[in-house]
Amino acid sequence: MTQAMIQDMERRGILEVGFAQVPPLRETLAKPHPDKVVVFRDFFATGLCFPLDAAVVEIFTLFGIFLHQMTPTSFLRLSLYMWLTKTCKLKPSPVGFACLFRCHYQPKVVVVPNGDETSEAEPQFGVYTFAFRSTVPSPMVAYRNKWGTGPRCGSTTRSPSMSQRRATLWR
Repeated sequence: MTQAMIQDMERRGILEVGFAQVPPLRETLAKPHPDKVVVFRDFFATGLCFPLDAAVVEIFTLFGIFLHQMTPTSFLRLSLYMWLTKTCKLKPSPVGFACLFRCHYQPKVVVVPNGDETSEAEPQFGVYTFAFRSTVPSPMVAYRNKWGTGPRCGSTTRSPSMSQRRATLWR
C-alpha cells in the first residue's frame, strides 16, 4: 500500500479520512498492533469498508481470527449475512453468524526463494474462509478450487449491488 492508494480509497468513501496508514518499511510480518488491523487491498474489492460494524468485530473475536488471515470470499459471506439481517430488521450477532457459517482452514504453503535455495513458509493471508455449515440449506456451490480436465461450466446468481454490500459492513 502507498499513501496515494489510501488517499484514493478515502476519496471513494471506502475508508474514512485519516483512518488508515501505510505500514513501516521495516515491517515484513502482518501482525496487528493493539486497536489496529492489518488488511490487504484485495479485500476492498469484495466489499470490505471501514469502520466495521461492531458485530463484524465480535465475529472475528468469536472465531479467534484476524482480518489478514481471511480469503476475499470471507468478506462476501460476511456482507451477505449483514445485508440479510439488516434487511430483515434483525440485529446481527456472532452467535447468529456461527449458526450459519463455520470457519474453514485452508492449509497453504508458499515457496520463498533464498539465493540458489528455496524454503517453505506459511502465507500471511488467505488461509481461513467462512463456509456454510452442512446443516444449513445454502446456495449451490458455483466455484471450485481445482478444475479437472473435462469441460468447464459455471453458473451465476444475482447478488446485492456493491454499494448495498459495502453499506452493510459500515456502522
